[in-house]
Amino acid sequence: MARRALALFVVAAMAWAGWAQSVANLTAEAEALFPVRYELRNLERLIAIYEALLVEESESASVLARLAQLWYERSTLLPENVREAALRKAADYGFRSLGLAGLDEGFRLSEDGLRALVAQATDPATLLWTAHSLGLVLGRMNPLSAIPHRNKVRIMYDRVIELDPGYWGGSAPQAVGALLANLSEWWWVPGIGTDLSQAKPYFEWALDLDPTYLENHLAYAWEYARRAKDRVLFEDLLHYILAAPIGNWPFWNRHAKEKAAEYLTEVDRLFR
Repeated sequence: MARRALALFVVAAMAWAGWAQSVANLTAEAEALFPVRYELRNLERLIAIYEALLVEESESASVLARLAQLWYERSTLLPENVREAALRKAADYGFRSLGLAGLDEGFRLSEDGLRALVAQATDPATLLWTAHSLGLVLGRMNPLSAIPHRNKVRIMYDRVIELDPGYWGGSAPQAVGALLANLSEWWWVPGIGTDLSQAKPYFEWALDLDPTYLENHLAYAWEYARRAKDRVLFEDLLHYILAAPIGNWPFWNRHAKEKAAEYLTEVDRLFR
């Protein structure tokens, strides 16, 4: 009996060791693929790796946050008419990384409940990618259905700024600028609309935090300069992007360059 128990223990230990080795291999592969995820096959493999890791670590906030990021990034490579499913998946992973059951519970949560939840968060990744994906999901909803949730995105960005305003190239200040710029189109609605001038300091803050993150320049151009009808600023920002090196942001700086080139072809239409 003792020998049988010992044999079972050895088998279990070998299985655990095999899984541990598998996890180590997957983690190493993910680290190698992350800088080159701008290639679709690499991004899809990364998603598969993290979803495999999630099977074993179902409550891992870091794995869930990474999946939220990767699905959000995956959405940028999809045609517009099929992006929403990827964004909802990203938001679902994001809210799970914050300890909720997913996107549906995030929708049900009150603003006060969300504030209490994010006050306990210490990893800006769990907040940033949740806010990014939720913001775009809301942008695809009927405005009347989205309005009750509009402050949830700001609540999460504000907490990222409290934790680390420079996280991911200053993405949170930049995103607050974009949010305020979008809300300026509702200037006539009390309690919702903002003045476009309120957005500008956030874009400038993001640029100060990390001018090498070219998405900061792109958002400043598209969200602010376009609305302000400042053609000189718009073109200067986009030409800066095209001339800048890829640097340390290989996925997002490539994305910024592609969008900058696209926007420059539309200058005459946008500023006529």
